[in-house]
Amino acid sequence: MSRALFDAALQAARDFHAAIPALSNFAPWPGDLHWAGRSPNPVPRAALMQSEPGEASDLSRPLQQALCALAPHLEWRLTYTEDEVGRDFLDRYGWFELAGPTGHYRTDKLRMTVGYWGAGLYYPWHQHGPEELYSVVSGGALFELEGEEPLTLGAGDTRLHPSERPHAMTTTDQPILTFVLWRGEGLADDPQMSPS
Repeated sequence: MSRALFDAALQAARDFHAAIPALSNFAPWPGDLHWAGRSPNPVPRAALMQSEPGEASDLSRPLQQALCALAPHLEWRLTYTEDEVGRDFLDRYGWFELAGPTGHYRTDKLRMTVGYWGAGLYYPWHQHGPEELYSVVSGGALFELEGEEPLTLGAGDTRLHPSERPHAMTTTDQPILTFVLWRGEGLADDPQMSPS
């Protein structure tokens, strides 16, 4: 594992955060970050993300490239079970915590995660305590939020999910790579599927 790749990805994330007002207004960049290191959990979706990351913008391309370089060295996680989302979803989805209470870098101020979903996946309705701001690094998807009109987002776009408000996402003909911020209580908690 190369610490330099992690530091490069963190710097690219910081630059992306500073360049998008919605991100910097949602939460300031944490001043208490320190390297924690996590054991890699390499998974097939890491190679998929590298080969099919989706279309980036000029603004998001440096972060996309830094994350793709880092993909084999990450502690990839899966939140859901096959019964909840299906085998195909699990084979083409994954996320990792770049920084937060249990991340590669530690901070108690917020949680910064990166998620990847392959093309043609439906991410069912779910919710969580912390407020969440999605930003699209590359690719795109249809984002749904209870009580709001669905939005199709692409590179550089953002979507706010209030605390405990159910939301869902569908990728279409391309995958999506996201940089996500959480703030508030329960930063280390996992999302839960919404009651049907």
